[in-house]
Amino acid sequence: MAREDFDVVVVGSGMAGAAAAHRFCEAGLKVLVVEAGDDTPVSASGASNLPDPADQQIQARCYAFGRNTRPYFVNDSDNPYCTPSERPFTWIRAHAVGGKSLLWAGHCYRMDDLDFKAAQFDGVGAVWPLTYREIAPYYDRAEEILQVRCAHSVGPGEERKLSDAEARMQTAFAGKGRKLIGARVSHNRAHPETMGPCLSCGETTAECLRPVNSRDSTLAAALKTGLLTLWTQSRVRSVTIDSSGKATGVTGVRRATGELFGVTGRIIFLCASALESTRILLNSTSATFPDGLGNSSGVLGHYLMDHVSGIVLTAILSGDGGLRKENARAGMFYVPRCQNLGDQRDHGFLRGYGYQVFTMRADHELLPCARTQKKLVRDGTAALDGDGAQIVQLIGFGEMLPHYDNCVEIDKEGRTDVCGIPVLRIDCRHRENEIAMAQDMVSSGLELLKAAGTTVTHVQSIPWEPGLAIHEAGTCRMGDDPATSVLNRFNQCHDVLNVFVTDGSSFPSIGVQNPALTIMALTLRACDHAIRQL
Repeated sequence: MAREDFDVVVVGSGMAGAAAAHRFCEAGLKVLVVEAGDDTPVSASGASNLPDPADQQIQARCYAFGRNTRPYFVNDSDNPYCTPSERPFTWIRAHAVGGKSLLWAGHCYRMDDLDFKAAQFDGVGAVWPLTYREIAPYYDRAEEILQVRCAHSVGPGEERKLSDAEARMQTAFAGKGRKLIGARVSHNRAHPETMGPCLSCGETTAECLRPVNSRDSTLAAALKTGLLTLWTQSRVRSVTIDSSGKATGVTGVRRATGELFGVTGRIIFLCASALESTRILLNSTSATFPDGLGNSSGVLGHYLMDHVSGIVLTAILSGDGGLRKENARAGMFYVPRCQNLGDQRDHGFLRGYGYQVFTMRADHELLPCARTQKKLVRDGTAALDGDGAQIVQLIGFGEMLPHYDNCVEIDKEGRTDVCGIPVLRIDCRHRENEIAMAQDMVSSGLELLKAAGTTVTHVQSIPWEPGLAIHEAGTCRMGDDPATSVLNRFNQCHDVLNVFVTDGSSFPSIGVQNPALTIMALTLRACDHAIRQL
């Protein structure tokens, strides 16, 4: 194996990995980013390396999968995993420079102490080893990088006016004790003249939301420093350690040639995505760590979570309040969680959920994104009446409770991926709490839509199996007690202090918020801690 030396080795080039690379390069350190995928161009629809459709049947279930995005997704046949037949898990993966940041929808919401300390209120799981006050400055930095703003902003501090229908809906929701606020989203407006086509519809002129991706932001900035080396098609298998138990680097396989590689680094940052980072640690066995690197607690691989999702309600809001022509762009709103706040207990389940809400003109030729148009018009067509109606859609996202038995492990049958690296067996299911929550999402959503005077046209009432929200978290959780957690309060491995894990695997609980913003904030915080230690 050829070996090279770096100050920091970062595994993964997505939201966390690219942010880490940029921060370390800013500090003057020599950094290597190891990425399993290719540097696929943005305009990927004409790519010649597309897998056969039969080899992407799992990935095709993702909302972002389509003609323009197919090259970013993995080949399922080359990247297998196992699940019990009665407990399916849909694992959506991107192997490309930029990772899943190329595919995300851009929603950015902060977690707070209600989320971090949830276990103190209901006794389920573990508290986070930090407070909102500690992470707030890093949320500020993450929002600046991701250009987070209200979805309706038309300029600095300026938002478009709500239509009459949207205002009526906001008032109706308030009457039911629910807030309807503008969605907080990442929208890349820094260099609109250089932005590529919308990944969903392929248009370059449409006013589609284009969230910031890591490849064109933090990773590009890191490369400009001259201190970053990027290896593509390089799949990491394990973290290596020396006789004292300190991490020395990583080993892996070059996808194109099958060549083994090894690289050394003073610090290792695993940012490969929740399950991939955990897979690397589980495969990093030695005499010191026979059950996986940093697994003296025995909790590595356990407490897997994903958001309770798949509940979708579509309705028509008709009458005199349709969007004006100049406001043809879709409205994006959010209904924050209101259930079980603090000591409040008034629902038949623990924790809670929120709704992402979309409004669009029913005269669909004015809609900005062809993919969104197709979905909403299909669900709402039956009630279109041409009188300025709007299509309204509520999409629920709820908190899955952490359970030890929702877990991943290295497959005991010896299955491997295309590079010969042992694969995961994933065992995760919804339980009574998640089922009750999903039922409440439906009944409460119908109540809100009825109060707003809508005509409901479509209800998707069965939650998706875990994985399809693409927000997997846990399996390498943070905590103050090394006996019950893998990482400390700075995402640093209790057992191996020069190994950090900053993707969603570090979450002790998942909250209801989309995880990308918190992942970036945790990464920036961990980087600052590592730099201070160096």
